[in-house]
Amino acid sequence: MRKLDASKQIENLEFFKSLPESDRFLYCPISLHRIQQSEYLSTIFDDPKTLWLANLITHYRHNHISSWNKCWGWNGNYYRQNWFGDYDDEKKIVNERAKRELVRNGHLIFRYMEVTKDHWCNMRDTSPETIKVIDKLLVA
Repeated sequence: MRKLDASKQIENLEFFKSLPESDRFLYCPISLHRIQQSEYLSTIFDDPKTLWLANLITHYRHNHISSWNKCWGWNGNYYRQNWFGDYDDEKKIVNERAKRELVRNGHLIFRYMEVTKDHWCNMRDTSPETIKVIDKLLVA
């Protein structure tokens, strides 16, 4: 995914500001699509902001990274022949990529929604590389 330009990020922020407060955790800050809410993730995360981030990562992995679905979907074995490893290891890598892309493209919305570094770090396996992006764009 290409980085959203500044005007698109501002446009997306205005969309979030126009939403009723109760609906803000239901949308992707990049595509502005309504995201699925995972029952499983809701048993893990009590904090609504961290739960939103976890649902966003799943949404991003399945809806914004087309190679993920090609690798693990129908005919995935053929697509990933000898270049993909263990599912859980690959999922960690892709989740970290999703976190960084979400922060890069949605930092204005995350600031508006008061999502902090702690919310991102509440999720398992947040890498030092991802924390650098969070520090650069969210921690000011």
